[in-house]
Amino acid sequence: MILRRVIAELRAMPKFIYVLAAIAAFGIGVGLYRMAVGLGPTTNLTDESPWGIWISFDLATVALSGGAFTLAALVYVFQFDSLHAAVRPTVLAGLLGYSSVLVILLFDLGRWDRFYNVFLHPNFSSALLEVSWCIAAYSTILIYEFSPVLLQNSRLKWLLPTIKKYLIPLVIVGVTLSTMHQSSLGTLFVIMSPRVHPLWYSMLLPVFFLVSSLAAGISMVLAGATVSYWLFGRSLKIKTLSQLSWFLPWILGFYLVLKFGELIIANELDLLTEGGRYTALFWTELIIGAAIPIMLFAMKQVRTSRAASLFGASLVLGGVILNRFDVTWFGMKASGASYTPHWMEVALLVGVLSGVVLVYSLIARYFPVYEETYAVERAAKAAPAPALDGARPAEA
Repeated sequence: MILRRVIAELRAMPKFIYVLAAIAAFGIGVGLYRMAVGLGPTTNLTDESPWGIWISFDLATVALSGGAFTLAALVYVFQFDSLHAAVRPTVLAGLLGYSSVLVILLFDLGRWDRFYNVFLHPNFSSALLEVSWCIAAYSTILIYEFSPVLLQNSRLKWLLPTIKKYLIPLVIVGVTLSTMHQSSLGTLFVIMSPRVHPLWYSMLLPVFFLVSSLAAGISMVLAGATVSYWLFGRSLKIKTLSQLSWFLPWILGFYLVLKFGELIIANELDLLTEGGRYTALFWTELIIGAAIPIMLFAMKQVRTSRAASLFGASLVLGGVILNRFDVTWFGMKASGASYTPHWMEVALLVGVLSGVVLVYSLIARYFPVYEETYAVERAAKAAPAPALDGARPAEA
């Protein structure tokens, strides 16, 4: 009987689950090979270019996972109760995002088998120490935040009252930790002034990283709500999404003021017109990731449309990702050395990303992740005229 249920469930599983599982398995195989033979045969990293695509991915993922601490602050600290329905899927996305960062960091270590030294033998003069401790501690808090979803329908649900009793204090601690390490990641590059191009180097890098992570976090919630609307038939109400996206023009506008204000104070405005790769990357990052989204989300028509909100949020996410790659890779001056990722670096990265999407899909399928979200009727029950912002019925 159990075997029949398993077979029936496997047959009912969406086909993309198997594709993700195959890619993730291949990535795991590459990762195990990298652990066995070291960084040399499996990467193109050198002493001149010690940080490659994995570090860029980590910093971009940390920023995108900022939705968890942004939403937690809005709901539990600033009492935006209408956004509570988004907490579960956002915390899950944040937890898996941070987990992928920890996995990639493990592969990026030359001596991965001694990763625990950061806790047992801390180097208090290292800027990475605070980042490592905060990310590890915050990941633990995210597990605690998400535990009610895993326990809700289990025999251990008697633990829920105790867990919820300490939830808000731990969420506040988590918001504090996340704020610290989001900015501290920028601090890493403040001490690398000879290597970072002047367009991105600034003493305000910690502030830039923190503010952009807030925009990325909100954009991830908007994008995730639309994707879940199409894939799972559940999402946040349009009114809630509109309320959340209202913050983006203000955050992004503040970010632009900081960026250009810093260039003016540093007397480096001429860098914006000197041409070349660096100038093109800088303008692309700000126009796509900030200027256009500001104009879009300033319009109510965009904030109340799922498709338009997804488009605007995707621009913000693309801009933040490009910014992290600019700071950590494209904008690095490595004494003339060039770096192109080894195919194994890319394969491992794609495998980890596939694994994250796979785990998210399975948890969303078997646990009440979207229980508090708005239930959307299936297309078969929809009105004859579909909504313009998605092939589903209109909603309040």
